[in-house]
Amino acid sequence: MLPLGRSSNRIPGPEMLTQDTLKNYFSMIILASAIWLVHGFIPAMLWAIVIAIATWPLRVRLGSSIRGNTKVAAIMTAAVAILLFFPIIYALFRAASDMGALTRWMVAAQQTGIAAPPWLQTLPVMGEQAARWWAANLTDPGNLSVFLGRFDNAWVKSVAQNLGAQAAHRLITLVFTVTTLFFLYEQGEHLARKSLVLLQRLTGDTGRRYGLQAAVAIRATVNGVVLVGLGEGLIIGISYWVAGAPHAAMLGLLTGALAMVPFAAPLIFTGVSLILIAQGNMVGAVGVFIFGMLVLSIGDHLVRPKIIGGSVELPFLWVLFGILGGVEVFGLIGLFVGPALMALVTMMWHDMTREQEQGAM
Repeated sequence: MLPLGRSSNRIPGPEMLTQDTLKNYFSMIILASAIWLVHGFIPAMLWAIVIAIATWPLRVRLGSSIRGNTKVAAIMTAAVAILLFFPIIYALFRAASDMGALTRWMVAAQQTGIAAPPWLQTLPVMGEQAARWWAANLTDPGNLSVFLGRFDNAWVKSVAQNLGAQAAHRLITLVFTVTTLFFLYEQGEHLARKSLVLLQRLTGDTGRRYGLQAAVAIRATVNGVVLVGLGEGLIIGISYWVAGAPHAAMLGLLTGALAMVPFAAPLIFTGVSLILIAQGNMVGAVGVFIFGMLVLSIGDHLVRPKIIGGSVELPFLWVLFGILGGVEVFGLIGLFVGPALMALVTMMWHDMTREQEQGAM
């Protein structure tokens, strides 16, 4: 009991300060141990967080018409899983089918040789030399077998095994991503509220504003990167179909996936142009290349910066740096983490310069 008339506020003594310091160290040790324990699953967690933030408006809209967080979470998770798994399964199916066709073609080619395409001799400067080399190494079955035998079979086997291991690792990451996503859809509101309270307690109102800004930046980046990339792939894929390229749907899907990464999609439609040239369709090859460059120019330089930068007031140059730097440092997840970090840096810059300007007045 305190004597009457005395204040109950006490100045923290050395023991209390020591306890607070030990408590902070102990909390940091526990947090570091937990991060080390689950570090192998951090990519899956980050992907789940990005997907949950990007699709949260749909989850809110669905939750307003369907009662029960578990039911809503199950529906949303199933929808996202289908969208994620279907392209991968389709790509694996097409790859297996094409690999079988390629194997049969190689077996037949070793027996009959590979005839030179008619357009080979029409190439300027080097057409006749290329035709003679083709006839000497690929048309004759015996010379073709010798030519194929020069390749290192062990290297090819190693590459195939590495690709198989990478595919299995990505599949496992995808499974854990979907599992984490269900938990986020179910408990997302509670987690978001607790996270904002923690940020505000640790850093004040600034941390809370930065947390909300990061969520807005991630959602805008997903819309700008994914939706614009898939739109570019769809439009360019139509040009593949019009030009008569083989597997136009598969190539369009692959173009859309690579269009999410700056400067990557030209690898696909340039390859398609080369295939069309090999088929003798020069007009289609030129049309696909020019049309692809036009679509990418509009999407990457007009539509995407407006979607991303307009939502978070981020200049196009910083959007580009965020995407490229994020991919280099964090991998594919950096497509979304990079611009979010740049948006936070820009926000911090405005806050600091505003404080300096107000202090100078």
